[in-house]
Amino acid sequence: MTTANHRDAPPPLSPDDIIRLAQYHTTAPLHPFLLSPTSHDTLVSHLNTLSPASVSQYASALISLFSPSSSPSTLITPLINSYIDLFNSNKIPRDRNSFKTIQLFSAHLDNIPVTELLSISESIVCGFPQINSDPDEAQLLDLLPKCLHLIFNSIETDKPRNLVNSVFDRILDCQWSGVLLVKLVSVIREFHFVDKLRFRRFAEKVFDEMHCVELQDLPSLVYQLLVLASKGFNKREVIEGIVMFFGTKMGLKKASSNIIREVEGTVLLHVNFAVKQDPSLGQEVMGLVRSNIRVIDHFVVGLLLSIARIKRYSESSMGTLKTALSIAYKDYKFSGQCRWLPDALKKEYLQNAILTEAAVLRAVNESNYGREHIVPSIVRLGFVLLESVEEMNHQELGNTGLVGSQELGIQTLKSLFEVHDMARNEIVEQCKFRILSLKPEQSLAIIRLLGNLVKDYPHPMLEYISHLKELLDYFGFMQSKVAYHLVNVLLPLIKFSNNFQDYIILVVRKAMFRQEDQIRLAAAGAIINLIIAEKRSKQSKQCFYQESSSQASSSQAHEVPLVPGSDLFKELSGLLQRCLYQQAKMKEIIYKGLLKLVLVDPLTAGAVFDFLLPHFLKFYKEDGQLDITQCVKSDNGKLCTVEPLDDLLSCVSWILLLQSPAKSDVHPNTWASFGFSLTQETQAQRAHSGELFSSALSTIRKLISGNLEGLLGKANDASLTSQHVERCKYSGHILSGVIKVILNTVATELEKAANDKKIELEKEFVALVDLYMSLDKNTTNHAQNTQNDSTRKGLTHSTAADPTCKNESENMKSNEEKASVLATSSLCQLFRTSFELYKHDVTKSKLLSFVLNAILYQIKSFAYVAKDDSLKGLIYGDIKVLGPPMLKLIWLLMKKETKSKKDNGDMKSLFLLALMCLKELVIVNSHSPEDIREIEEMLSDSVGEDVVDSESDHDYQMKEIDNEREKLLITKFVKPLFSKFFHAKFFQEAEILCDIAKLMGSNILGSWAIHVCKSINIANPKIAKSIVTLALSCTQAPNDLIVAQEMSMELAKSRKSPSENSEIYAIINCSTESAIVTGLLQLLESVIADIDRLSMKLKTCLAGAYNDGKHNLYFTLEETLYQRAEAVVELLSSFVVMSLKDSVAEQLLKLVTKFYKNLARISKSLIAPKGCKQILPSLKCQKLVEVTCKQLTAPLYIFVESMQQNQKENRASKGMMINKIKRENKCIPDLIFQIEDYEKYLILLSKATKTNLLRHAKRSTARDFRITEPQNIPQEESRPNQEPLVGLQDNNTHQEDVLNKEPQNDDLVQDSDNAETGTPLAADDSDSEDENIILNSKRSRIVYDSDDEA
Repeated sequence: MTTANHRDAPPPLSPDDIIRLAQYHTTAPLHPFLLSPTSHDTLVSHLNTLSPASVSQYASALISLFSPSSSPSTLITPLINSYIDLFNSNKIPRDRNSFKTIQLFSAHLDNIPVTELLSISESIVCGFPQINSDPDEAQLLDLLPKCLHLIFNSIETDKPRNLVNSVFDRILDCQWSGVLLVKLVSVIREFHFVDKLRFRRFAEKVFDEMHCVELQDLPSLVYQLLVLASKGFNKREVIEGIVMFFGTKMGLKKASSNIIREVEGTVLLHVNFAVKQDPSLGQEVMGLVRSNIRVIDHFVVGLLLSIARIKRYSESSMGTLKTALSIAYKDYKFSGQCRWLPDALKKEYLQNAILTEAAVLRAVNESNYGREHIVPSIVRLGFVLLESVEEMNHQELGNTGLVGSQELGIQTLKSLFEVHDMARNEIVEQCKFRILSLKPEQSLAIIRLLGNLVKDYPHPMLEYISHLKELLDYFGFMQSKVAYHLVNVLLPLIKFSNNFQDYIILVVRKAMFRQEDQIRLAAAGAIINLIIAEKRSKQSKQCFYQESSSQASSSQAHEVPLVPGSDLFKELSGLLQRCLYQQAKMKEIIYKGLLKLVLVDPLTAGAVFDFLLPHFLKFYKEDGQLDITQCVKSDNGKLCTVEPLDDLLSCVSWILLLQSPAKSDVHPNTWASFGFSLTQETQAQRAHSGELFSSALSTIRKLISGNLEGLLGKANDASLTSQHVERCKYSGHILSGVIKVILNTVATELEKAANDKKIELEKEFVALVDLYMSLDKNTTNHAQNTQNDSTRKGLTHSTAADPTCKNESENMKSNEEKASVLATSSLCQLFRTSFELYKHDVTKSKLLSFVLNAILYQIKSFAYVAKDDSLKGLIYGDIKVLGPPMLKLIWLLMKKETKSKKDNGDMKSLFLLALMCLKELVIVNSHSPEDIREIEEMLSDSVGEDVVDSESDHDYQMKEIDNEREKLLITKFVKPLFSKFFHAKFFQEAEILCDIAKLMGSNILGSWAIHVCKSINIANPKIAKSIVTLALSCTQAPNDLIVAQEMSMELAKSRKSPSENSEIYAIINCSTESAIVTGLLQLLESVIADIDRLSMKLKTCLAGAYNDGKHNLYFTLEETLYQRAEAVVELLSSFVVMSLKDSVAEQLLKLVTKFYKNLARISKSLIAPKGCKQILPSLKCQKLVEVTCKQLTAPLYIFVESMQQNQKENRASKGMMINKIKRENKCIPDLIFQIEDYEKYLILLSKATKTNLLRHAKRSTARDFRITEPQNIPQEESRPNQEPLVGLQDNNTHQEDVLNKEPQNDDLVQDSDNAETGTPLAADDSDSEDENIILNSKRSRIVYDSDDEA
């Protein structure tokens, strides 16, 4: 029997037999040995006996013999488990055979029981630690999705979801290698059963471990993540994770920077493609950047530039980048202006702005590493930045490391022009198009870019000469300033291209014949600059063919240099002669330009004299007199200046002074600063015309004071018409300029004169000043007398300028339009002379008065001269040298004893002028802390030794301050001067002194000003306001509002008892109350403006805090804001109890309305957005609400009711007040609305946090309105167009119910998912709705208490 059974058993098959059988397997029945259950163990055991290389081949052969629908589970299950064990134990190779085997296993998983599937899944997860570096090590993961899917859909278990969740949790808890992470991301899309929470955890895990992935695997990994995101897999988390990884963690990888850039470029291409396929991904990118400005880095910039290539997101991407930069600049600018912002936040804002700029520049510099597709976007971004409004000026940028938006745009396009040849043509074309189409202010920024390209890359720009010529063809049609600067920036190219120089000459020559005055002026300036540029190009030693890295294409340039022997000045002298026959403004340009030409090339002085002499002789008589009357033209009864003779003589005088061998000491290092020195050869080049000019100037100097009437015409004749007197006025203005030219020469000679020569020059100086004074006095008196005669006789002669002379119709030109004639060094010398004369004779005060007026003009005009103007160094020099003479005069006047009323008036005038000069000097040099420090040192170093500190024992001096410079500034300068002015009743001078001290901004000055407020009884309102303003502006926060509150409380007491002065602040009295109130309200206005800016910023800051779920730096901003707002509440509360004038009350209501609007915005931002956990209000926030309700809101209602009652009483008796009442009552509805809006958000916040924030709030009848008919209105007020008046009615019950109802409700929730008003969108919409409500309300009606409430 046993023998028979053995004979019936199927013969066993060896592994080789099974492999051969699988190779030739057909549809024939399987071998009986394979179907026998008793043989399955044997078949599985072969896996352990075969060589490692044959295991996968055997397993795939065995599994392929069975169809997926009929495979026996008793064989498949142990076979897979055994194979997984061998795979995990690294006993078999991971290659194509193993991959094929695993794919065959996947088809048979449907026949395996759930319990076995769970075991298989657990085995696969257990092998995760063995997956390290080879992607084939993760082949088993292909089985995992199907295993878990079968378990999840199985009905054999009660809780299949729990089973798969437990397996997935084990996956999340494992340590992932880079290979495992990439494989998991590729298969996670098949995990359809995983809930959103676990998907979010998976995404967090991916980006936490992403640093382990090899660089070459990152692009494919990102693409897989983007595919997942496009299918709804946590889009926001995926986009944010990609952005944060490549922005911050990518740089930590140890690899070549070039390789990293190439990888990032590939990733940007993947993102670009993904956004094209799924536009919602682009929206997520935009939303991420807009919601959190802190994520701006080089990768984000590159990402936005890449997305900008998609037409749908072109505008929004550029707008997002521009907005991010603008916000960074505005935040930094605000941090510098806000005195109470914490230093940590100021550093944060500065660092954020610096990093944002660096991110843009880095993205641009890396554009040639696999991301050439963003080059067009970079070009567009550069021009967008150039056209944007500059948020900060150069003084605000200072040494912070910031460059500003326009300079950033220039650097962006310059970098692109240097690196990408394909972008050059586009940049030049865009420059041409935008210069012609944009507004002048924006065009100037583009011209700056063009100038930088010409200066730094001249040879590449030569390839685009044709484009530049096309641009120059529009010279005559441009705005004059644009046309002038365009030619100026292109001039460096003329030394490389003779043809281009000739074309510029042709263009400006055509422009000289146009009708527009401004274009002709621009052409004249262009001609001068062209001649100067040609002179400089000759002096340059740089070889035309010198190669550099920035001139790679210079070999292709076919232009030749200019001919060395050519003289452009002589060639264009005919065109310049034409300029001398046009309006005076053009002549001024020519005269200044010729002086600049001599500064560049002194050898041209003779040619310049030859050029000017024939023109000068038209106004110079043979007897040595000037024919000034010929400088003024009358056309149809209208006057205008046709020849600025003073400018002509100034030009000639300066050239002669510069040619003088002894002029080396006129201004130290003057010639060295221009790069050359005058030699004997230069003197030999002086032509005969120069000698004639020198002789003419000497003659004019001798004869100018002899015949004033002959110079100006007969002005004393009573029969002269107003036009003749007006002509004298014009001539007098020209003559006054000539006198200043002569004084400049006199000052130069005084520097080196001695003994008798010096006395003679001093007398000449006195005579010239007398002439100047009498000239000014005579022309003024004649003009007044003629005007009176004309009025009596009914004369109406027009003195308006001729349209052809409109550029010079105003002869008394402002500082902005005309530079100074006198040099700074000459003014110093004239001041020293007049100072010495005044010390011995006080009647010489007119000399000092003249010089001080000239110095004041000099300082004011200094700010309007361009930095690159070559005349600035010659004429103005170091403007700060004018400071010590002013201080020297001030100390002298301090010691002077006045013996008469006239002497006192002269002293007062000199004090005023000296302080005005000093103030303007401080303003000019107050652009940086370094300049302020220099001014403070100058003030402290110039202190008189005999100035005694009479109040050295007072506490206000703050002995703990170690800065001796600040102590000297207050004790030796400000305090003695103020005491002098106060006792001498020089009130205007005291105001200017306070302005100077305010510009210094020292804390100890604030302490001194507070001491003055407490100790000195000042009756002058202007002085009182200046001192109070100084005290508050120089006191650091939060002490400034504390001092303001103390003053306001004293004001409130003083108003209750007008006859009594304040016991604490002596400055508060009945005559200064109004002025001090105005000063305090101005402080409040500035503080509320700062709060307004920060309250808008708080919304974004708190949104980031909600997302972080932890304390960050921006909570410091919140706490600071609450402290400042609480101080404002306390200060406002002291005002609402006062009885204020109508205009002051109106201003107060506007400030309170704006403050409540900010409180409403802050409360609104504290409500968590939908889906975010609500953060409880801080204790400071709750204290702010309590203080506001108790100290401000309740008294404010009484204040409003009092105002309305006063209006009701004055309505019948003062009909003239009705318009003022209407204006004031526009503020009341706005105020009530803002209070209601604020408390509405407090109610919502109370609901969300289960905190009753309004427990201290009280209702008032001033909150409710009803329409009532007016009664007993005077007849003049009862016109048909008058609107009905608005009354008040008490309706508190319902509102109190709403207030008290919600906080006790058991349905209050901590998570505000269902609060629609908590979403950011709803928050934005409600602001606009609130504004519409205010605008649509009938606020022009008069509001007063109704009779029913009386």
